[in-house]
Amino acid sequence: MQPAPRKGPSWLYAPQRVWLRRAIFQVHLWLGIILAAYSIVIGLTGAILIFNDEIQEAVYSHELHMEPSPRQTTFATILSSVEAARPGWKAAGITDIGEGATTRGYDDKPILITMRALSNLKSTNLRYIYVDPNTGRVLQDRMRYSDFMGFVFHLHLYLLLDRNGLAISGWMALGLLLLCVSGIIVWWPGVARWTAALVLRKRSSWRRFNWDMHSVTGFWCCAALTAVSLTGVYFAFPLYVAGPIVKLTGGDLKEAVKYVKQPKALPFKPGTPMITPDQALKAINANMDGAPPSFYLQLPQTPDGIYGGISYYPSTAQYTAARRVAVDPHTGELLMGLDTRKAPLGVRIVQYFYSIHFGTFAGTKGVLAYTVRAVWVLLGISPALLAVTGLIMYWNRKLRAPLQRLRAARSV
Repeated sequence: MQPAPRKGPSWLYAPQRVWLRRAIFQVHLWLGIILAAYSIVIGLTGAILIFNDEIQEAVYSHELHMEPSPRQTTFATILSSVEAARPGWKAAGITDIGEGATTRGYDDKPILITMRALSNLKSTNLRYIYVDPNTGRVLQDRMRYSDFMGFVFHLHLYLLLDRNGLAISGWMALGLLLLCVSGIIVWWPGVARWTAALVLRKRSSWRRFNWDMHSVTGFWCCAALTAVSLTGVYFAFPLYVAGPIVKLTGGDLKEAVKYVKQPKALPFKPGTPMITPDQALKAINANMDGAPPSFYLQLPQTPDGIYGGISYYPSTAQYTAARRVAVDPHTGELLMGLDTRKAPLGVRIVQYFYSIHFGTFAGTKGVLAYTVRAVWVLLGISPALLAVTGLIMYWNRKLRAPLQRLRAARSV
């Protein structure tokens, strides 16, 4: 014989009558109202960015097309020419360095030189110079945020406010994280009705249907939205998120910091010449320890800066198995060589945050990868849906009746 359900307030049978649940509902309600506009913007821009690479390829493929030809120049010559033609700008790094220079004698795709304005080195609006690495011919020169996808990225990550916007977005993402946690508590209807609350049903009242839409969508998206919100907080406050994860997984913070901290150049006499980018890249690739050649070269910004390179071992999830190498800018001597596959567990977990945030943990090509990314597009739309349905619920429950009474009083 089964025990009779409890008649009083109970998390199992009548959670709506529990005082704590009602308090959490108020937190959820006001967080939803405060974050409604942010939820819509961040969700929709995130949905667009899921296929950023494909969109950029479609828009710029013709402009960036190049015919492979024998290597006729060096990175040093290219950088010198690019900087000389753009006074007030300094090259910060070279991306998309292919294997062609060392294996075939030519490259089959452009390199990207990122430049910073000397008048504002902290600005995130970098200058993008796409160059044919075989001939040194400039294929495209544009600002990072000058096109539509650049605007979307700036809005999504920085709220159009550069680094200050990143901090604001981080706090907003923390609010979304709390919204997800409180939402699943508010969703729980009790053991007698929880299965019915998983399915969207046809309702006679549109208001009831709107409530169901909010509740059911929130439940099915909650886990993924929680993960995406947490990774969003990490992008704004990496140390405050990664630190606890490293500690909770039994790692040592000092050991973990080695994987993100920049080494310093060796002592040198003033006037000591720097090695060329080509020499630095050769020294970096010689220390890749089985990883593919470096696809990115960090350039020293000061005489005591360093050359840095990064490569990724073959992996389904983007950016989750890296080899980071740094060499001295004057001697080419190895300063750092780290394989993140050997990092503490917490560091390895954090490496998956990018692929979780943008839905590339199943890869970027193939049926499964495109399916996951398509689901992530729908996930990006869900905050807007939740915000709109939530505001409609608030309007119906709290604002509609008082406004009707006010109109009636004025008409008398």
